[in-house]
Amino acid sequence: MGSGYVLNFSNRTFQEFMFDSTGRDIYAEKYNYNGDSKANRLRAFWSLESTHIVGKLVADLLNYCKESSAAGDKQSLHEEYRRIADRLQQDAPVQELEAISPNSGGRDFEMLTKSVRESIEKNEPETGLDRLHTFVVRYVRVLCVKHGVDAVKNKPLHSLFGEYVKHLKSLGSKSLGSGLGI
Repeated sequence: MGSGYVLNFSNRTFQEFMFDSTGRDIYAEKYNYNGDSKANRLRAFWSLESTHIVGKLVADLLNYCKESSAAGDKQSLHEEYRRIADRLQQDAPVQELEAISPNSGGRDFEMLTKSVRESIEKNEPETGLDRLHTFVVRYVRVLCVKHGVDAVKNKPLHSLFGEYVKHLKSLGSKSLGSGLGI
């Protein structure tokens, strides 16, 4: 990477690979603080993103090298790099992050969901917890409305959820699990 190149990627294929691996646009301005080469952008990515995301990228790069022989004679380091990638990926703050998904349409709910995931991925617990609380309140309100439970705006989460569970129990125990989305 000393010359600015990253393996055998063109700018386009590098951008596509990075997006497929991490869901991030490597050509976003935040990755351009030390020069515009692919190598500098990759270094910026490593310093800005969570260790879990970096570990996933390293693992995907290793797979790419193995499949395409892009690393040339450096294959002897493959196992050492694989151990590093595995260790980085173990730093995942949440194992089932994809479980955080909206239960109704709307751009605001989608943006809130995205914000929760990003906070968790970046290991920002304070921001993530605040956003997650907002997400859960909205999620439970949607469930309440869907099942005919009064979900007035100023009702706290514990009251909403309590009334929702009480409503489901009144329908019978079989409805409880399906009403919660289980």
